[in-house]
Amino acid sequence: MSLQIIYGTAGTGKSSYIFEQIQENIKQKSNHAIKLITPEQFSFTAEKKLLQTSSTPSILQAEVITFARMAYRVLNEVGGIAKQRLNSSGRAMLIDHILLTKKNDFSFLGKSDENVEMIARQLTELKKHQITLEQLQNITKEEQDSYLQRKLQDITTLYENYTNQIQTKYIDENDGLTMLSQKLEESSQFQNCDIYIDEFAGFTLQEYEILRKLLKISHKVTITICADNLNQNTNPDQDLFYMNKQTANRILEIAKQENIEVEEPVLLSSQTLHNHLNKQILVESKEPTEGIQTNSAKRFKTKELQHLAIQMASPFYEKYESEPKNIELFLANNPYSEIEHVAIEITKLAKQGYRYEEMAVITKNIAQYASLCKAIFAQYEIPVFIDEKKDLSNNVLVKFILSLLEIFSKNWSYEAVFGYLKTGLTSLEEEDLATLENYCIKWGMKGNKWYAKDWNFYEENEEEIEKIQYCKKQVVEPLLAFKNALQGTKTVKDITKAIYHFFIQNETLQKLEKKIETLKQDGELEIAKEYETSLQIVIDLLDEIVLVLGDENITFERYSKILKMGFTQSNLGTIPATADQVIVGDIDRSRSHKVKIAFLIGLNDGSFPSTQKDEGFLDDADRNYLKTKGIELAKNSIEQLYDENFNIYKAFTTAEEKLYLSYLSSDAEGKSLRPSILIHKIKRMFPNLKEQSDVVERKSEILLKNTTFDELLIQLRNFQMGISISPIWFQVYKYYSDHEPEKLKNALKALQYENTPEPLEPEKLQKLYGNTLKTSVSRLEKYQSCAFSYYLKYGLKLKEANDFKVQSIDTGNFMHEVIDSFFDYLEEENLNVKKITTEQIQTITQQIVEEKLTLKKYDIFNSIPKYRILAQRLKKVIVKFMQYIVESIQKSEFEVLGHEMEFKEGKDYPPIVFELQDGKQVEITGKIDRMDIAKTPDGNYIRIIDYKSSIKNINLNEVLAGLQLQLLTYLDAACKKEDVLPAGVFYFNLIDPIINGSQTMSEEEIEAELRKQFKMQGLILADSKIVRKMDTTLTSGPSDIVPAYINKEGEVSKRSNVLNQKQFENLQSYMEKIIKQISEEILHGNIAIEPYYQLQNKKTPCEYCEYKAICQFNQTTKNHYRYITNQEVNIEA
Repeated sequence: MSLQIIYGTAGTGKSSYIFEQIQENIKQKSNHAIKLITPEQFSFTAEKKLLQTSSTPSILQAEVITFARMAYRVLNEVGGIAKQRLNSSGRAMLIDHILLTKKNDFSFLGKSDENVEMIARQLTELKKHQITLEQLQNITKEEQDSYLQRKLQDITTLYENYTNQIQTKYIDENDGLTMLSQKLEESSQFQNCDIYIDEFAGFTLQEYEILRKLLKISHKVTITICADNLNQNTNPDQDLFYMNKQTANRILEIAKQENIEVEEPVLLSSQTLHNHLNKQILVESKEPTEGIQTNSAKRFKTKELQHLAIQMASPFYEKYESEPKNIELFLANNPYSEIEHVAIEITKLAKQGYRYEEMAVITKNIAQYASLCKAIFAQYEIPVFIDEKKDLSNNVLVKFILSLLEIFSKNWSYEAVFGYLKTGLTSLEEEDLATLENYCIKWGMKGNKWYAKDWNFYEENEEEIEKIQYCKKQVVEPLLAFKNALQGTKTVKDITKAIYHFFIQNETLQKLEKKIETLKQDGELEIAKEYETSLQIVIDLLDEIVLVLGDENITFERYSKILKMGFTQSNLGTIPATADQVIVGDIDRSRSHKVKIAFLIGLNDGSFPSTQKDEGFLDDADRNYLKTKGIELAKNSIEQLYDENFNIYKAFTTAEEKLYLSYLSSDAEGKSLRPSILIHKIKRMFPNLKEQSDVVERKSEILLKNTTFDELLIQLRNFQMGISISPIWFQVYKYYSDHEPEKLKNALKALQYENTPEPLEPEKLQKLYGNTLKTSVSRLEKYQSCAFSYYLKYGLKLKEANDFKVQSIDTGNFMHEVIDSFFDYLEEENLNVKKITTEQIQTITQQIVEEKLTLKKYDIFNSIPKYRILAQRLKKVIVKFMQYIVESIQKSEFEVLGHEMEFKEGKDYPPIVFELQDGKQVEITGKIDRMDIAKTPDGNYIRIIDYKSSIKNINLNEVLAGLQLQLLTYLDAACKKEDVLPAGVFYFNLIDPIINGSQTMSEEEIEAELRKQFKMQGLILADSKIVRKMDTTLTSGPSDIVPAYINKEGEVSKRSNVLNQKQFENLQSYMEKIIKQISEEILHGNIAIEPYYQLQNKKTPCEYCEYKAICQFNQTTKNHYRYITNQEVNIEA
């Protein structure tokens, strides 16, 4: 029984020395079996190297093993694995259960996901350091500090409950190594073996106890330690290997305690390194270096990397005066350009003969860089393995299960139902799912609407109704069957069995297997492997929740939360799909040690080294205090910092031949970043190191066919903008012109894209419109507003999915219908509008509103409390403005000629038809909300009134621009049909009025202010007789009903919005002209992106346009506005 320590700094060949010793032992035909113990992440690499360096017999005599694998094999041999093993997810679920059921027993610990994770880590720490419940109870009783005592009391209470729960049923996975140390001496597997231990930076107390037993039962234990010497430094801040030396000395102390022979340690060093270290030791300890010294620096093949390894290990450093050829430094503009630079360099290296597996990318922020590496490396055709543990919460099967449970715990919410359906593990096809989702969004389907009553159909045709009913059945029936199987009190076991049964009944696993097969056929091997692995994890987790909480009564919501907690703890680890891949890994757990080329990325302040440290439930002060009481836990944050510095050192000394360093000027959002202190150190260490950067100027490369083509387009864009480019790009252009002309042609077309749609071709126009453009005035106004949006809406008939919320159009339509029904009711009951009372108006209006609210199309107003309240408020508003509508009629000599009067075949008036060029015509249909008439000796006058659910007035500049045509077009048509004269066109704004008043205002004053809010807006004939017929109460001054002002002379004032007879006639004539002009533009296929811009109020239709994402209006891409000025309009001519 003996112990030997092999030590040396990074790259001195410690692992190689171990493998050489193993090979030598095999050659000598030693009778001792050989076991090489490594950390889990290095076991595969070690096995591979053992096979490469050893002959065939070594496979039988030597093996690589981990502590976890040792525990399984030993306990399987001598007993101890009969109990069910409880892993991290089961532990989290049990802790969550304890925190909930025993919540009154805790002072500090509350129930939250964060606390569960924190306590799970704390329990793991206690077990790994073999802290017993009895020790915790004793120290808690002795503790005087009330704050710490309460923390210890909480963790003791939880530890006790946890221990009681698991001791008879199962074994915590963290107890495996403790049991291994207890049972190891009973096993024959490690008796008299040669044990080699490599790649460890430190050990837990559990592992130290296993080492103690191995020292006692084995023939020899050989351990590698990364350190410059074995002397314990009194100043840890200046000793990079401080923690490693503590590890070595602790192992030596164990050997001394067990009377184990300690052989002469072996120091591995190159001559240069050896001389430097000797010099350092003489300075610091004035003692010679202990141990056997051997020249065996094997990793670094270049002087720069040898120099870097020496200087990184020293608190002092010497300059490398030559220009380093094998270290490169790059300042990237942002994370994207940084990874693109890495991809370019990897591509160059691959062309030089390096294998991808000989290169590695190392970072401190794998979460930030993982997706970028996948996307950019794929573009450069670089095979890559991202060495990360993936969160299972985004896995398709996990989402399926959690959404299934949330459907019932969250009462069939939209998010839960469609989260479940969109996993692709149900029977619905994508097209059916889209149809169903659009319907459910439109009608706000949630809660018992899904199953308790018939669905509402209003605008859908028979085929759509049939499809939606089919989809509903496919969704609802299996879910209700699942729920009905769990009526009454439910246990964890009941729900879990129901989930398994649901899987079987609905062939969920077969559908998942089909997805996996499709992914494999599409070459998505990594995702396919992830799905396969996740399936087993899900099944294990469902088994585990039954194991832990099987007979507990539980709700769907509680079950879902516990299951989600388990999934959070079950990270999905992966292994490389193929051997020849670039590995991208985190610095703290990277598999990529000892590679020829290393890329260290993201070397910025706050990352290298990191600044945020999580101390856990017990902080540094607690740990240091407990250490004085004999309870030694994991490293405090200072010691973790020492570990991090060592990990950084390992990363910088990973490469054998070439090292690439890069850092960011700014993050992905453009925020400035500072370089790491390590960048400054490297620059001082290598003063002649030339830094490259793409911050000021981007360097172009010709590497791969597809990336070169992308780069060519960038260069052509620069050339187009007047920027000079290298002549080589014209040769590249010629290459693609000769070999891929069609691809180049399409790319150039895109490059010259100006966001200006081409006019529609005659054939398409004929299909869309034929020889007669059937339209409405509002559509023509839409065209004048923006021709392109008109085409999208009425040509292609694109529309947004209806959302389940009350829109302004819903309230507008509702109010119009109520007004129309009000006047219909008066006609049916033969009631004179000029004689009805306020009470009658209220009664009739309220009755109509109640009837309308029962209609299917207005079901939204009865759907949820918020909209029911809105409906009641709307009823009050409608009653109020109906009173003012009736009052405006009663105070005038105009009579209602008609309401909802239509220009349409078979209706009140025929369509408005204008002949166009080329023998085509435009046919306009529409509806007048109300038309009133006044009969005078001079002739009959009509006025057109349009009800608007928003404030609107007539702007003559917009009339001339073709944006306000409706009322004047209807006026012109009605005047011609009825042989009458124009009196005016008005908007009656149906609004919920708000007035600026004071508490001293009387009711009459408030009423007068309200009346002003309902004053009609528009254009009125400049004739005082006609004005007084519209407001019989008006003698002089402003009217409260129409936009007119009578001056002292009894004439209509110019301050009114008035037109004389000639001006009205001119505008009416202009209507025909502008309508023909617009119609011909439509029929000529003009769909230009040229929205208007009103200079007066800076209004543009783009502000609320539903097609903004399609048209991408941008003045930098030669899109322009049509400006509307606010100049005085002359319509005399």
